[in-house]
Amino acid sequence: MPQIRPAELADIGTIGDIYAELFTHMHTLQPGYYLQARQDESFIKTMIESDQASLFVAEQDNRVLGFIIVQQQQTPTYNCIAPHDFAYVIDLVVTESARGMGIGKQLMQAAQEWAQVRGLDYIELGALSNNTGAIKLYEQLGFEHCTTLMRKELK
Repeated sequence: MPQIRPAELADIGTIGDIYAELFTHMHTLQPGYYLQARQDESFIKTMIESDQASLFVAEQDNRVLGFIIVQQQQTPTYNCIAPHDFAYVIDLVVTESARGMGIGKQLMQAAQEWAQVRGLDYIELGALSNNTGAIKLYEQLGFEHCTTLMRKELK
């Protein structure tokens, strides 16, 4: 069973490799919108060192198999929005070779515990509408649909 731990600076390269896998998957799902790319190492480093975010990795046999980035946020100041402090899952990624092992659930549990310790009101995340595997996982974990982002191509 993989162990969940906070990411370290030594993990940046591996996390970058996993990000490349994520961006390729996103490109496959929505090629007109997402590019195959690598995440900036400075972004990963910032998330590891942030006081308002945490980056957890799932590791087994000295190999990182996935990660989650969760960040504390506040609802926007807008008259009709009730003020809340909440956790936002920026990214949750498990390598393709390690999917189906419960790693996503473990990583999400670490994020939930992080948010609860901080006294946050809820966890929020986004998923591509055609990423059915991710949506199924989130629904199994008790997430509910609360808004829909729509796009209309003009070209």
